[in-house]
Amino acid sequence: MQQIQQLTDKDIAGDVLTGVKYMAQGYMMAVMESNDQNLRQTFKDFHDQCLNDQYRIFQVMNQHGWYKVPMILDEAQAQPAQRF
Repeated sequence: MQQIQQLTDKDIAGDVLTGVKYMAQGYMMAVMESNDQNLRQTFKDFHDQCLNDQYRIFQVMNQHGWYKVPMILDEAQAQPAQRF
């Protein structure tokens, strides 16, 4: 008999996070390509909601130790981020 692997909460959260990131990218592209102001605003609202959802999912994953953010140790490593 073949054993069926079950998805863990970590797997599900990671998949949802990936999906929300792709949705945010799609909505941003739609914003940039929209000519109609009402449609553009609708896509911006959807994009903003995706960003909020992404952050909430990230927070849950981070609190459970499922998504750890690397720490910047010294000023030399931080400089590339400061150029923008």
